[in-house]
Amino acid sequence: MKTVIRTTCAILASIFLLAGPHLTLGGDGSVQQKLKPAKAVMCESIQQSGPVNQAAVFSIELGRVACFTEFDQVLQHTVVHHKWYRKDNLIAVKRLSVAPDRRFSSSSMQLRDADKGPWRVDITDADDNLLATLRFSITD
Repeated sequence: MKTVIRTTCAILASIFLLAGPHLTLGGDGSVQQKLKPAKAVMCESIQQSGPVNQAAVFSIELGRVACFTEFDQVLQHTVVHHKWYRKDNLIAVKRLSVAPDRRFSSSSMQLRDADKGPWRVDITDADDNLLATLRFSITD
């Protein structure tokens, strides 16, 4: 039994040494990943898995604005959220998946005339930890 425990501890220690700060041990003993955005931007659209026309101010005439997030390292399939706020009021929560073979996520919001003014998108992990905040405005 002691050999099994030592082997398990050695394996977990190796995982943590190799993954560095990207993994933590959960309260239930499970290994959990700490996501870190490599890139988080607001843009006009997403094409070919990337942002198009990044900006902080968008015209209402676009009709839609997008949030693009790419992560440094994704070790396992996990969930992130894009929480869209207009004037500090939560408008929408988009549940998105990221995985080792797909390290980016994106969501978009259709715009109406009433949507002019300040906006933000809070990017959170599956446990609702804030990873990044993007602020932008919608104008005429």
